[in-house]
Amino acid sequence: MRDDKGRFAEGNEGRPKGSVNKSSNEIRETFQLLLSNNLEKIQDDLNELEAKDRIQMLLSLANYILPKLRSTEYTGEQPEITIDFSESINQVEWDKTKDEK
Repeated sequence: MRDDKGRFAEGNEGRPKGSVNKSSNEIRETFQLLLSNNLEKIQDDLNELEAKDRIQMLLSLANYILPKLRSTEYTGEQPEITIDFSESINQVEWDKTKDEK
């Protein structure tokens, strides 16, 4: 319930954080059903497009399907990294001498 100013009444915390709106969920499920029932037609339509238009369409659709990735920056202490290639180089040299015989 809300009070006369539109605020939640005392003791009412409202909808829990992260809960899904029922109508949004129904629309999402209906749209997924529509797409899955028309996959063959959608594929035919995509095949009729020019290559650049087909790629552009797939990238546009990916925005709605794949999660967006955010760039991150490591701000902690940078560890010292040492890479030793000496064993790899010795193996390559051994392989060369083996091939020469």
